[in-house]
Amino acid sequence: MVQSGAYFDLLDWLDRRETRDPPAFLARLQEAYRTGPITYLDAVVSNGRLRPQHILHSQRRNTQQIARSLHGKPAMEQLLRVFSTLEPIQLFSWEGTLRGGDLLLGYPLPALSGRHSCLLVETATTAEEIANWRRVYDRDFLSLGAIFNARIARSHRLDPSGMARKHPLTRRERETLAWIAAGKSYWETAVILGISERTIRHFMANARQKLDVVNNAQAVAEAVWRDLIPRLSERQTP
Repeated sequence: MVQSGAYFDLLDWLDRRETRDPPAFLARLQEAYRTGPITYLDAVVSNGRLRPQHILHSQRRNTQQIARSLHGKPAMEQLLRVFSTLEPIQLFSWEGTLRGGDLLLGYPLPALSGRHSCLLVETATTAEEIANWRRVYDRDFLSLGAIFNARIARSHRLDPSGMARKHPLTRRERETLAWIAAGKSYWETAVILGISERTIRHFMANARQKLDVVNNAQAVAEAVWRDLIPRLSERQTP
């Protein structure tokens, strides 16, 4: 049974907290509406492929496992459908998402230009009951999800370094990211910056960790979004 006043309690919480701890909000949303785990996904779609940028989970699971599951064809096709239909839809499970017997609902959220965001809500509601459940609560999830997504976007605009405030990217890490973003290989970047390829790999590993992403493409996209990429002023490759 959904907690009485759940919507307004969560709305008040968002207004007070400014989403400093996004997984805490997702956990409260899950608890208030008695759903299964809830995942927040922020992604870029390029050439028909989904590139996750932020993945947050109500139970603070290993997001890398979730990220890997999103690259499979079943997940990608369904998520692209969520983003294109612009309305909540029921999804089929794919590896790494659901407990046995649960249903999965996708709620598309308004997002920044070039980005796509959604909530993925697992629920133990039966197939016979899901239509009534959605008739009552779809609007709550769309509204709260949109406000939550706006808070996250606002926090990035006000604090473009995001997570990197405590562990900021060094000048060399930002330079390395800039050349990788320009399409250079590790070896080419090493030649340009006059350091070893091993050091370049070390810088990129540090940057991925600080930006909380799992690969170089995500690191570049995140750094561009946070305006961390410097102008390329170093000497060019001979």
